[in-house]
Amino acid sequence: MAPIRVGIIGLTTVIPSGEGYTPGSWGLAHLACLANSPHYKIVALCNSTVEKAHKSIEHNKLDPVTKAYGSAEELAQDPDVDLIIVSVHVDKHYALLKPALQNKKSVFVEFPLTGSYKEAEELAELAKQAGVKSVVGAQARANPALKKVKELIKSGAIGDVVTTSWTGHLILSTWSGIPEALKDFVELDGGPGRINIGLGHGLDPFLDTLGDFKDVQAIFKTYQKTTSLFNSTGTVIDPAYKATAPEYILVQGVLESGAVASINVRSTPTSVDEAGFRWIISGSEGEIEFTSPAGGYIQGSGPNCKVLLRKWKGGMEEVDLRRDEPAHVTNVLEFGINTARLYEAFATGDEDGYPSIESARKVHHLIERIKKVAVWAP
Repeated sequence: MAPIRVGIIGLTTVIPSGEGYTPGSWGLAHLACLANSPHYKIVALCNSTVEKAHKSIEHNKLDPVTKAYGSAEELAQDPDVDLIIVSVHVDKHYALLKPALQNKKSVFVEFPLTGSYKEAEELAELAKQAGVKSVVGAQARANPALKKVKELIKSGAIGDVVTTSWTGHLILSTWSGIPEALKDFVELDGGPGRINIGLGHGLDPFLDTLGDFKDVQAIFKTYQKTTSLFNSTGTVIDPAYKATAPEYILVQGVLESGAVASINVRSTPTSVDEAGFRWIISGSEGEIEFTSPAGGYIQGSGPNCKVLLRKWKGGMEEVDLRRDEPAHVTNVLEFGINTARLYEAFATGDEDGYPSIESARKVHHLIERIKKVAVWAP
């Protein structure tokens, strides 16, 4: 089978700083996944100018025949490109995805899909009209532990789901200040904010496994209302930067299935609990617990995640999470493994193995519902 021909938008030439993030730096994770996989071939690169695209091709040691583009429209019109990857700041997703979908190209875009639900709706409709496949980088769904949770629920291992609770800890605390590169994370309507990233990445596997909320309530609280903002050298450039995103997010309600659910996500400097994320699903015949270690994000690879299964009429067991995976997936750096799993699922036709633009739209829709009903605690 011929490899999938890929065009990348946003592959940087900048090495990520100690802050761990710079706009476009995640494109390097995509590059590692693609370089390892026999299913893909990078044939084109698009940056803000043709000159920058050529520089990135050279810097990242891509094949010299890789085409260089300075506009998303030109890339989208290339007949030799099958899949377009958009790995840039979220506020540019909409403008870069639209020409790709209008030219009936499959796409892989980072999560959040956009910073606006209206834009998410429009992109979902465009993808539907184009009849193309899409991948959204909400990587948690690719975590073998979370995939196992879904399999157990679908198999009826705990009978009917009655109630569920999700507790998460985010390392997005502002108590010691925040790097300028991460300031969007503390803005209520910032694309990669605490709600879209911290809550949204967990909502994708939650909705995929248990379905949507029929009725929902929420409470938000921001304790640290200002924080010091510092640049890459550690110099404080704003001693009282306003933080509008909630540090504490509490969501509860009734799912469409009739089960009751609660979600509690907190942003503190460290976690008292060794489990950064804990998800318990109680059913008529048993209970499932998923845990992942503190200090990470739910979309990370989670090599030490655990799934426990207890039957009401039986004992408790730790579920075997081992899976046969090709070396080109497992040889990727740890935090990028789930992205490699998304690529593998897409290439092998496993549509249940990756989120689409439509599933991302559902996450953003729920987030909009939550923000509208949320009560802000003083």
